[in-house]
Amino acid sequence: MELVRATTQNTQISCAIKASNELVKNLHRDGLDRGCVATFNDSMVLRQTFTKDETSLYRSLNGLRNFVSGGTRLYDSMVDVVKTFQRNGNRSRPWILVVVTDGDDNRSSRSLKKCAEEISQQFTKDSSNFLFLVGVGDGVDSTKMEQMASIGNFIYFPVKDFFLLELVFLTIAHKITTSLSLSLGNVTVGDYSASWAEVQKHRNLSQVAIDYALLIDVSASMNNVIKPPSPQCFEGHDLKKKYHIGNWYCDVCGKDSNTTVSQYHCGICNFDACPSHCKSGEKCKSESTCRSRHPLRYAQSPGMWMCDECGKYYYGRSLKCFRCDYDMCSTCLAKEDLALLMTSLFIR
Repeated sequence: MELVRATTQNTQISCAIKASNELVKNLHRDGLDRGCVATFNDSMVLRQTFTKDETSLYRSLNGLRNFVSGGTRLYDSMVDVVKTFQRNGNRSRPWILVVVTDGDDNRSSRSLKKCAEEISQQFTKDSSNFLFLVGVGDGVDSTKMEQMASIGNFIYFPVKDFFLLELVFLTIAHKITTSLSLSLGNVTVGDYSASWAEVQKHRNLSQVAIDYALLIDVSASMNNVIKPPSPQCFEGHDLKKKYHIGNWYCDVCGKDSNTTVSQYHCGICNFDACPSHCKSGEKCKSESTCRSRHPLRYAQSPGMWMCDECGKYYYGRSLKCFRCDYDMCSTCLAKEDLALLMTSLFIR
């Protein structure tokens, strides 16, 4: 069965479906592991009960966009799925519950604390069971979610936007496959060294079968269209549109603009970049680095400055590292580029 791919008109639910399909594709071993798909808005609904059939899971996931409406009954729905594990889960194997939401609870009868306590008592008190709650976007109060995770003894992942959801699912899958006896303390969002191929390899070698469930938010906001992540400056800050009083120059290549509008500006670093240096979700790449490997950016000096490579003095712009107070001239940059070119030709 063909998996759903994100379209040019990306919605939050389409990204959630795509990421979930990848998780099932690489985590599930057909005929051995058992998966379950549930959704929540004003109520929790089991879309697919525990099954060993991978195709049934894809079919259920691919139909989720048809159910998007209503509010966010997060707390009660998490407990509902925990009770589904209690009724129908295989107690001889580990249980994994992955929850995705884009907003705070506005429908549950339980409080945050009550929900967390029930999860701890009925699910995570068993060291072989794991619950991962993923909160995506600005609509989630991460302070509250972290409080609930602490009481409930589970993991909370705050995620900036839905384009990063698959990356978080990959992190979760990698942790599950490499050590089903992992402790809560060694799961971190920052570990992106794994790949889906590595996850699949570990699952194929593993003798441990699992029961897992995906609980996915299908409240009305999940139909929101999402924009691709912004390009970033050298320091990883998002670049945004900026109206300058006068013309500006590119901090990456040093070229002067012919307009007062910069489409890619960092207000924190006072950084501007030409469109050619900007890619969605990626840092701009510098032309060179200082001796400490920090990226160099073009900077206008008010007076004379000295190149730290050749020792000559210049006026105007330099390639500068503000951390190290290091400057490089265009001649030394050209020599560096030539040396790199010759090295690459020699290696070939």
